[in-house]
Amino acid sequence: MDHEHRNLENTSSTTLMLPKGSGEEKVVILTPNSNGVGKILIREDTILANLQGCAGCGKAKFTCSGVKNQWSVLCWGRQSDKKYYTLLVLLSTTFVLSLLGTIFFCFTNTINDAILSNMVIRNNTIAYSIWKRPNVQPHMKVHVFNYTNWREYRDGYAKKLHVVDTGPYVYTQQLERVNVVFDNDHVTYQEKNDFRFLANKSAGAQFDQVTVPNMPLLGLAKVLEQNLNPIAQFPVITAISFANHPEAFVQLPVHRFLWGYEDYIYNAAKPLLSLRGELKVNEFGLLAVKNDTLSEQFTINTGEIDMDKMNVIEKVEGKNSLNIWGGQDCNSIESTDGSIFPPSQLDRKKILHIFFPNLCRRLPFVYEKDVEIDGILLLRYRLPSNVFDDPTNNPENQCYCEIDSATCPPRGVINVTACTMGAPALASFPHFHLGDPKLRNLISGLKPDPEIHQNYLDIHPTLGIALRGKSSLQINMQVVKSNMISALGFLNQGLILPIAWVEMVVEDLPESLRTLIYHGTFSTAAIQLGLAVTSIAALFISGICLFVLLIGRRQKPCATLKIPIETEMKN
Repeated sequence: MDHEHRNLENTSSTTLMLPKGSGEEKVVILTPNSNGVGKILIREDTILANLQGCAGCGKAKFTCSGVKNQWSVLCWGRQSDKKYYTLLVLLSTTFVLSLLGTIFFCFTNTINDAILSNMVIRNNTIAYSIWKRPNVQPHMKVHVFNYTNWREYRDGYAKKLHVVDTGPYVYTQQLERVNVVFDNDHVTYQEKNDFRFLANKSAGAQFDQVTVPNMPLLGLAKVLEQNLNPIAQFPVITAISFANHPEAFVQLPVHRFLWGYEDYIYNAAKPLLSLRGELKVNEFGLLAVKNDTLSEQFTINTGEIDMDKMNVIEKVEGKNSLNIWGGQDCNSIESTDGSIFPPSQLDRKKILHIFFPNLCRRLPFVYEKDVEIDGILLLRYRLPSNVFDDPTNNPENQCYCEIDSATCPPRGVINVTACTMGAPALASFPHFHLGDPKLRNLISGLKPDPEIHQNYLDIHPTLGIALRGKSSLQINMQVVKSNMISALGFLNQGLILPIAWVEMVVEDLPESLRTLIYHGTFSTAAIQLGLAVTSIAALFISGICLFVLLIGRRQKPCATLKIPIETEMKN
């Protein structure tokens, strides 16, 4: 057959045919010539007249005898210009669109940006309702230092005051943002908290008795040291005379100590506090001003115009900076509340700042490591170990020292008197962790634990949501003695007394937030990956097809016909 094929290809006859005895199933195809016309070889007993769809084929004329058979006839020819240019336009369009898709889905965060745009706080949206009353309820764990030997120490039978870490007493926090006012891409609001006791998670009952420093009395001594004039001293002296808690320490139920108890010294100070706009509660309590009261007024950027400013605090009480500390950086409020961070800030080399109203300042958080929760990669940021150091070890803390006296607290504590209605309060890590050793040497029973006393946040790297975190801070009071208050005479001047330490922790996320984070992590990643792969595949395939089409107009079959010979056909 191949021999016959080669012989026929070299002949000049225009009526190329196969002999009758060539078989019923064989057809030889000759390669198209330079004019794009293809030829076929068929048996002599097959007619090749009036074939539809095969231009340039079948120039021979045959005389057929009566046979019955069926043959496949394959003709070759060049596609028409209309089909060629239609295909060229389609391939070019596919190539350009797939190129744009590849750039769009491989080199941008389009899907994530679309999700983030829905997190912007707009009135009457789902994001606004979640922001206004978050369904995440952190747990507040309070550890109270119970002074067990203060009378023995007063009477000279003990060399040191001894404390016992009592607790934790656990409360759930429900935050609500109220008095909300929108102004373009800014929103102003106040916060209101509701704390509920969780008996099943607490180490004791609310009526447990604890002996703690008399904080109103210590605050009064601080006021007397301000050299008040005789007229101002009169109500103070009167308050001491009628005080229902005249001793340096007082025994109270835990619930009363934390959330409010009757104290005559505090009642005497109410008029002055009211004039200064600092009176928020009727009874004194360590955490009373944080429960069911209105916080400072905050103004944040919603991120509607600039996503890089989403949830950034821009004003506190209508002012764009504080007026408490001795430096511009210390008075800066450029930070967030710690719940959401702008995506542009989530750089492992950048420092995040969170505003702590209890401390009247912002605190820095630095990247530590990558962690996982339910298979989701998170960025862990931690408070630096030197954040509460004295200026000798951390020069940036120089502006947190007292301006008038030019004195700085010991390493490991900061002065927060400006946040506590003038009381000599200081903040530190629990049990004076990372503080000057002498702070612990003066009081027995303090045992810092680096594994427990941590401060960190685990943040989603693209959504900017803090999914897990822990904040552990201790409240202390400093002894400032006055000649008018003899009850404090046995305490050393400047002694820092630990009061309690509070741990805020997010342990369990609600199912709705877990679902949002899951889809925001895996579903969007899968969609973006699928679109990217589809775009790359379309780009590759359309590119090859376009290349082949442009290089040469390849010869292709233009028709395949079945020719039935069912009746006798004559000349």
